[in-house]
Amino acid sequence: MSVRTRVGFLELGTAVTYRPRQKVIHQGEESHHVLVLLEGLMKVFVDTESGRPVLLGLRGRGDLLGEMSVLEGRRRSANVMTCTPTQVRLIKNAQFRNFLDRHPDAWAAIAASLSARLHWANNRRAEFVACPAPVRVSRVLAEMARRHGLRASDGWTLDVCLTQAEIASLAGVALATFEKALQSLRDSGLVRRRARRIVITDLAGLARFSVLNRQNPYQYGVRQADVAQS
Repeated sequence: MSVRTRVGFLELGTAVTYRPRQKVIHQGEESHHVLVLLEGLMKVFVDTESGRPVLLGLRGRGDLLGEMSVLEGRRRSANVMTCTPTQVRLIKNAQFRNFLDRHPDAWAAIAASLSARLHWANNRRAEFVACPAPVRVSRVLAEMARRHGLRASDGWTLDVCLTQAEIASLAGVALATFEKALQSLRDSGLVRRRARRIVITDLAGLARFSVLNRQNPYQYGVRQADVAQS
């Protein structure tokens, strides 16, 4: 969107600050507003029929949350919780829709954002079928480092306030499988643990590891290169 449209959009609604681990959108509730994330980090997750929450993704500065249910006129399809202290603009439904109707370039920006999320979801779904667990874990860790990691002298710190179980669900693997893959990455010198946080010590090496190579059995966590572990 244009600079003028962007400035006008960020003036909509009300400035709100949330504390860490505060649920700001509840799955199944009616939609009354959207959130523009100005500072901080949030996680999007769903409560499944089995009672096990599944992490769908992370949202950072500049991301819009809750717009799908507002545009579709449906109840919330997922939960959103803060990971860190967070600042947002809370925009009511009517104000959000009226602004889009008056600014076609804002509509185009929203459509591009939704399209990017759909492509990401499609790629992740394909990975679940085509890639073994260690590759999926390495790709998730590399993406988190690039988008949300903190640069340190010894690498990239994943200070995202997620449990191992949540990262495992983002990669589509069981917790035990995630721990095994993480141990393999530690043995390879690509990651290490520090104060209950994961540190990516070799991001370039992790990126190379995440490239699917059926000749490398260690990507599969087994000795037989043709057997994928999930």
